[in-house]
Amino acid sequence: MDFEESEEHQLIRKSVSDLVKQIPEAYWREIDQKAEFPQELWNRLAENGWFGVNVPAEYGGAGLGHVECSIVMHETARSGAGSSANILLSPYLAAKALTYYGSKEAKEKFLPDLARGKLICCIAVTEPNAGVDTLSITTSAEKRNGEYVVNGQKVWITLAHLADLMLLVVRTTPIDKVKRRTQGLSVFIVELKKQRPRIVRIEDVVMRTNSSNEVFFEDLRVPEENLLGQQDNGWEVLTSIFNLERVLTASMSIGLGELALSKAVRYASERVVFGRPIGQNQGIQFPLAEAKMLLESSWLITQKAAWLLDKNKPAAFEANTAAFLAARAANFAVDRAMQTFGGMAYARENDVERYWRDARLFRSGPIPEEMTLNFVAANVLRLPKSY
Repeated sequence: MDFEESEEHQLIRKSVSDLVKQIPEAYWREIDQKAEFPQELWNRLAENGWFGVNVPAEYGGAGLGHVECSIVMHETARSGAGSSANILLSPYLAAKALTYYGSKEAKEKFLPDLARGKLICCIAVTEPNAGVDTLSITTSAEKRNGEYVVNGQKVWITLAHLADLMLLVVRTTPIDKVKRRTQGLSVFIVELKKQRPRIVRIEDVVMRTNSSNEVFFEDLRVPEENLLGQQDNGWEVLTSIFNLERVLTASMSIGLGELALSKAVRYASERVVFGRPIGQNQGIQFPLAEAKMLLESSWLITQKAAWLLDKNKPAAFEANTAAFLAARAANFAVDRAMQTFGGMAYARENDVERYWRDARLFRSGPIPEEMTLNFVAANVLRLPKSY
C-alpha cells in the first residue's frame, strides 16, 4: 500500500489551504459570535469548484471520489475554517445520493447547481423521539395524485433556515405494517424555497455558523420525481451516505484538532514563564506531542475508510472507527490547547475556546460514540446486541 499523497491530492490540499487562509482569523470569531453563516467561505469554495468534487463530470462536477472529498473537508477545517467546513458536508452527501439514486429529471435539475455551489443543502433525519433510533421516525409521506404529502417534525436540522434543498427521510409505510423495521422508509429531495415548512432556529453553543433548527411539516407536497431510489427502500439510500458522513465528519474534526494544536504549539513556543518558553517544559510538550500522534493515527483510518468507499468495498467498521477515533483525538487536542493557553484560553481573541466548544459535538454527532461501540460489538465482534 502506497502511503505517499499523490501530486493531484497535494495540489487539492494546497489550493484549498491557500483559499481558506486568505480569510482573516477575525472573520471566524465574528461569525461565531453573531451565529452567522460563513458566506465568505461559501463564496470562495463555490467560485473555485469545491462543491462539485463528487458531482459527475457530465453534470458539471469534477467526478472525483470519497478520498478527495475527505481531503477538501480536512484541509478546509485545519486551514482556519474549523467547524465551518461543515458547509461542505450536506452538498457532498446530496451529490452522492442524487448520483446513485436520483431520477434522470432530479439529476439534471439539481446536480449542476450543486456543483456550482448555488444550492445550500440540509439533511433531515432526527426527530424529537427518534435520534440514533432512525427506524422509529414517525414523519410520514402519503402518495396522493402523483405527489407525496408530508406531515411531521424534525429537530437538530443544520442549516434548514437557509437551505434550498433538503434530503428528507420519512416513513411511507408505518413501522407496525412492515416485516422488518428497515422497511417502509423513503428519502426525498425537498425544494424548500418553493414550499417552505415552518422552521424554528435552536439557540445552541456549538457550530454556531451552521445553526440547527426544528422543522414542522404540515401537508408539504413533494413531486414524485423527487423520490430517491424506490418507495419504502430508503434505508438503502441512507446506509449509502451514512458511511460517507462518518468519513467527512472525521476529516473535519481532525482538521479542527490540528488547527487547535497549531495554535497551542505557537503559543507554547512564544509564551515565556520563569525565563524560558513554556513549550520547553515536558508537562506542556508531551501532551501536545501525544495529540499530534492521535490526530495522525485517526487520519490514517479515515483515509482507509474513504479508499474502501471508492473501491465499493464494505467500509462500515472503518468509517465508524474513523469518526470515533477522530472525535476523541480532536477533543484531546483542543483540551490540551486550552491547558496550554491557561487563563488566556477563555479569551475569544485566542480562538481555542471556540475550537473547544465545537470539537465536543463530534463525540455526540452524527452518531454518539456509545452507538459506535454498540455497532462494533454487535456487528464486528458478534457479541449479543445490547439495544
